[in-house]
Amino acid sequence: MPAVALSRAGARVAGSGPGGEDLAGGTWQRLEALPDPRSPQGRIYPLPCLIAIAVCAFTAAGNDRLTAVGQWASQADLARLRAPWDPVTGRYRAPDEKTIRVVLDRLDPRALTRALLGPRRRRRRGRSPAGVRDYPARRAAQEAKALARGRLRAVAVDGKTSRGARRADGTRVHLLGVAEHGGRLLDHLEVGIKHNEDQPLHPPAGTPGPGRRRGDLRCPAHGAGEPGLADWAEESPVHRRREENQPLLHARIKALPWRQVPAGSLTRDTGHGRLETRTLKTAHVRGLGFPGARQAIKITRWRQDTATGKTSRETIYAITSLTSAQATAADLARLVREHWSIEAHHHIRDVTFTEDTATSRTGNGPANLATIRAAIIAAIKDAGYLHVPEGRRDHTTPADALCLHSLN
Repeated sequence: MPAVALSRAGARVAGSGPGGEDLAGGTWQRLEALPDPRSPQGRIYPLPCLIAIAVCAFTAAGNDRLTAVGQWASQADLARLRAPWDPVTGRYRAPDEKTIRVVLDRLDPRALTRALLGPRRRRRRGRSPAGVRDYPARRAAQEAKALARGRLRAVAVDGKTSRGARRADGTRVHLLGVAEHGGRLLDHLEVGIKHNEDQPLHPPAGTPGPGRRRGDLRCPAHGAGEPGLADWAEESPVHRRREENQPLLHARIKALPWRQVPAGSLTRDTGHGRLETRTLKTAHVRGLGFPGARQAIKITRWRQDTATGKTSRETIYAITSLTSAQATAADLARLVREHWSIEAHHHIRDVTFTEDTATSRTGNGPANLATIRAAIIAAIKDAGYLHVPEGRRDHTTPADALCLHSLN
């Protein structure tokens, strides 16, 4: 019998090799619930095994491409992840780049998002590993922000283009994602690069939806069922308005008597080579021509470059469906500023995982690879790291990666 046939036969028998230890139930059960897009005939690797190996391999610093997946695991780690046993060679089989790529191209991206980005148990490391700096002041600030987010939850929506991934027609892959304030990605989908990023949040005219309410600023949902981008967008209560997007609404907000309104929030920060002072004013409004608008917001930012001394000023206008009883000026200032959380998440994927140079462009591959990177970022943050690169460097060995993702 050919070696390949023996391998396939061995893949159908759980624990046919000398390993096969039990994995963490919750993690493995979510992976087992994934619908397998492959034909039942000729399967060598169980689907949960392939996804788990890909997640762990991408976690290690320096493993940013699919070609590194097959080099990641030892025989003991392949046994733990239930890789198929080849009785001819007497070894566990390690998947190659093509095997992982074909599966990710065909796998339902929504199902993978639910499995990897769904609720998970948050763990905190007891102490910083040797050689890694601890940031007690930064950590205290992060915990304070987490408490504030718990009181008033919001999400941010933004698109991201993978510049290295070009389709056959020359267009690039463009993913529209939604992240909670703090940077944790919740969901994303692929849209056209010239697509209006707000459109996926709104159903066609006349489409009923459970989230649609008269006079509600929040975005309507697409319909009943599992949460989608629109459902997440309902959690975002502050909408920034640019003059080029809606000039009439922008002009109405700008024309309000702001000089008579006292500043409700004043903050000063130092960082990134500049001093920044921000003031926020709010005014209850009606008749702006935008359903659900309860307050208008004016934010003025003064920035001074610490190296050159050059100063600049920027004014931003926004609207919210929250009343002053529901959110203070300090709450609104935090909500507006933390909308940049999703930009920070995209920056990490580009810089730390070099996603911008990735060339995966076929099928659902780009979206599924982005989901894997987002899951790794979430796991590292949940482990207590402030910076993702140091978290990846602490998990370069298979044993550490397995522990991080509760697969040990």
